[in-house]
Amino acid sequence: MPMNADTSHGASEALGLWEPRRTLTLEAARRHSGRVRLMRHGLIGLAVLLVLTLIWEFTRQGTNVFPPDNPSESVKMINPRYSGRTQDGLPYYLTAKEAVRMTADANTVELINPVLEFFREAGVDKSLVIAESGTYDDVEKILNLRTSVDLSTDDGNECKTTHARIFVKTKIVEGDEAISCIGNFGSVNGNAYEILDNYKTFVFKNGMTGILESEE
Repeated sequence: MPMNADTSHGASEALGLWEPRRTLTLEAARRHSGRVRLMRHGLIGLAVLLVLTLIWEFTRQGTNVFPPDNPSESVKMINPRYSGRTQDGLPYYLTAKEAVRMTADANTVELINPVLEFFREAGVDKSLVIAESGTYDDVEKILNLRTSVDLSTDDGNECKTTHARIFVKTKIVEGDEAISCIGNFGSVNGNAYEILDNYKTFVFKNGMTGILESEE
């Protein structure tokens, strides 16, 4: 049976063959394909940018200069504290800003700003030795101080030197460099020295100058 124009149009539309609609569908497909291409290009560009960024980071880190490790340094301690007792049973305390134990000598630590607190006799105030640097033999209990060493005892003696070797347990001090002391004996300068008898006897060596005060 022949189909009229309206019937043909309805059948074509039902079958999805209507020309204008197909044209619109092709245009949408083209737009979708364009968006896909743009997204693909964008993703590729981001990947390239990420790779370039990683390469730049690795290159930049490779040019950094790191200080070499000190092979002789073993352990570094902040605010260390050592304590013990002298031969007469009195306590002493050794503190510092920093201590480094070297692998070359496991018994000795290098000290920054060491401070020794000790007691000459039982029942008296503490005495102090302060220095800028030094070493401490924790086995032999020997404190070797350098640079701006200040000694002040509870009985009023004050000394300044650049070297002091302190045998902590026996409370004996010796030094190979110049010393200047002010105390109940007067004012004395020496080129080397010893301090004996619980920090009571000062022996000045290699020549000395001073003003001595006689006891009345």
